[in-house]
Amino acid sequence: MMEPRSPAQSVTEVRIIEAAAQLFARHGFKAATTREIAQLADINEATLFRYFLHKPDLFCAAVNSRLGRVKLGRELQMSLARDEDPAIVVPGIVTFLLNSLAQQPDLYRLLHVAAFELPGANHVIREQLGPIFDAVSTYFQRCAEKGVIQKAAASLATLGILGTVSAHYHLHHLLSVCESPFASLEEEASACAELWLRALEQNTRKNTAPGLPVESVPATSAS
Repeated sequence: MMEPRSPAQSVTEVRIIEAAAQLFARHGFKAATTREIAQLADINEATLFRYFLHKPDLFCAAVNSRLGRVKLGRELQMSLARDEDPAIVVPGIVTFLLNSLAQQPDLYRLLHVAAFELPGANHVIREQLGPIFDAVSTYFQRCAEKGVIQKAAASLATLGILGTVSAHYHLHHLLSVCESPFASLEEEASACAELWLRALEQNTRKNTAPGLPVESVPATSAS
């Protein structure tokens, strides 16, 4: 069972966690050995075990160290709280996600390792990212209730934006031989935001249900 660490960390402990984050992200939980982590941290393995007796505890600390750096900016927090227009908020959310991935390239890989190799680390992810997820989802929920966006599950919009941003950011170079079509992070954020704004926008046309003919307007008789 993974136990929470004390907020006070020694220099050695910080070195161990940093080395662990790099190697777990690079090789995965099972393949990254405590010996390799100790070597990268420039200590012996016995010293590592004095700080982290169990390998899952070390992984938990490594993930926590990265997630602790992911913070919503004050401006985006205020936009969400004030229920500002999605045309303002959605680009802010996309930019926040892209910046988080760009600043911490190993974070995405660590989350994948946690999901597929060590489900016991899920509580760490929920503790750190849960408040952000909830803030965005409740914003979309309020927008849907007001008729500003389509009435769909708020979590679907939140996860959809996250999936679109992270998948394109990491999978484009893996699956495509072409260079990114975007010249900058700002251009990529704008394109992704536009995609989701179109998907979320409320359809105000008074059409009938799909598959049924639209009721025609009677022609005006000529005088």
